[in-house]
Amino acid sequence: MSRRRQPTTYPPSAGELMDRANVLARGLLYEAPHLDGRAMLQAWGEVVEGASELWRQLPQRSDLPGSGRQVIDQLERSARTLHRSAGGGIDVDPTLQEIGQMFTEAGELITRSGVAERREPDRWTDAQLRDSFAARVNIMHTLYVASHAVSVGLAQTALAEQFDPRLRVHRVTAEELRHQVLGIEEITYSYIKGHYPQALDGRHREPTDDTRIPGAIAAWDVHAQRALTREPTTHAMTRVAGAAFSASVHVHALWRAAVQTGHVDPWTFDNEISPALETMIETWGEAHTYFQQLTHHQDSSPLALSRAGWELADAMREVTATGRMPASVQDMSDRVDGESLVKSLHRFHATLTGVAGVFHDATRNAPLLVDARVANDILRATPEDNGPGTPPVPDATVAPRDVLHKRAIPLPRTIRGRAEEIGRQATMATRAAMRSTLAASDGKPDAMSLPASWTRPVETAGRLSNGRRYERLGAAGGKVRAITGQVPG
Repeated sequence: MSRRRQPTTYPPSAGELMDRANVLARGLLYEAPHLDGRAMLQAWGEVVEGASELWRQLPQRSDLPGSGRQVIDQLERSARTLHRSAGGGIDVDPTLQEIGQMFTEAGELITRSGVAERREPDRWTDAQLRDSFAARVNIMHTLYVASHAVSVGLAQTALAEQFDPRLRVHRVTAEELRHQVLGIEEITYSYIKGHYPQALDGRHREPTDDTRIPGAIAAWDVHAQRALTREPTTHAMTRVAGAAFSASVHVHALWRAAVQTGHVDPWTFDNEISPALETMIETWGEAHTYFQQLTHHQDSSPLALSRAGWELADAMREVTATGRMPASVQDMSDRVDGESLVKSLHRFHATLTGVAGVFHDATRNAPLLVDARVANDILRATPEDNGPGTPPVPDATVAPRDVLHKRAIPLPRTIRGRAEEIGRQATMATRAAMRSTLAASDGKPDAMSLPASWTRPVETAGRLSNGRRYERLGAAGGKVRAITGQVPG
C-alpha cells in the first residue's frame, strides 16, 4: 500500500461555483455555432432546475416584494414547455449539464453552511443582502448567456433542417424552438438590465489564503499527469489544455504585478518573459480548441482532474480579480507576499513544462477516440487546405455509418499528425516560457542576497588582524600558538 499522501483540492465556495458556471456559459457561446441545438435544449431544463434550487437558498428581503422569485418561476415553466416541445432525444449537451450541476452543488453548499440559522432576529443585514443580490445577478447573467448560446445552436440546426429533408423528423421545428428560447432570453435580460455588472461589487470576499496557489499547482500537477498517463482520453486532453490556458492568462497578470512591486526586473519582463508567455497562452488555447472539437459527447475524464483544473484557475483569480474588475497592483500585493508569489510562479512554469511533455507524448501514442463526424469534416477539409487540386490522403476516410450516428472512432492517422504538431508547439512554447523566467529576478536586491543561515558570521576586526599576523609569521617559518590552537610554520 502506498504511503504517499494523496493531493487535496481546495474546496470551492458557492460564489466560485457560480463563477465557474458563468465561465462555462461564456465558452459555450463561442462553441454554439458548431453544436447540436436540440442536444443543448435537452440539457436546458437541468440548468434552470439547478438555478432554481440555488435561488431558493439565497437570502432575500421578507418585507419587500419582487425579489426575483417570479422570474425564476417563469423560467421553470418555460423550460418544462420547451422540454415537451423538443421531444425525446439521445444526445444531451455536456457543458450545459455541468452548469446545472454547479448550480446544484452551490445550493447544497449554502444549505450545509447553515446560513439560514445565522440570520439576525429581524432581517438580513445589508451586507448579506448585497451579497445575495450579486449572486442572483450572476446566476441570471449565466442563464442569459446560456440561453443565447442555445438560440445560436438552434439557428444552425434549423438551417441544417431546411436544406436536408432527412433531418425533418421532429414535430416542432428547430426554428420554432429558437423563437421560444429567444423569449426566455428576454426574460433573463429583463432581470439583469441596469444591474449587471454593477451589482457584483456587493459580493462578500473572504481573506486570501496565501498557501492556496502552491497547493493548487501541486494538486493539478498530480491529477494532470495521472490522467494523461493512466487514462489518456480526448476529454482529458481538453481539460488539461483548458486549465493550462486559463492559468497562463492569470500567470501573465501575476508576473506583471511582480514587476510593478519591484520583485522582477522590468527589462527582462518586457523583452523576454512577456513575449514568451503570450506565445505559450496562444499555443495552449489552440490545443484546447482543437481537442475540444474532436471530443466525443460520450467521452469523459476523471472528476478529480476537472476539479483540480478549476481550482488552479480559481486560486489565481482570487489574487488577480476583484468583483467585476481586474485587481490593481496594490490589491495583489496586499493579498499575497511578492517573494512567495515569484516562487509560486517559478513552480507553475516547472510544473507546466512537465505536464506539457506528457501531453505531447499522449498526442503521439495514446489510443484516443474522437467524434466521427468532426473527424470526417477535418479530413475532407485537409486537401482544400493544401491547395486546390490536391489529391486526398490515402486511407483518410471515415465510415459513412460512423459519421451518420456520430460514433466514437480511433483517432485517424492523418489527424494524429496535426494533433502531435499542436502538442509539440505547446511543449516548445512552455519550455521557452520557463527559460525566460529563470533570470526574472536578476539585478534585484532580494534575489542577490543569500539567507542568513547560508552565510558564515562576519569575524570581528581583532580576530581578522590576528589571522593576518599569523599568516605572516607562518610564511616566515615560525611557530606560534594561536587563540584556538597551533598554526604550523
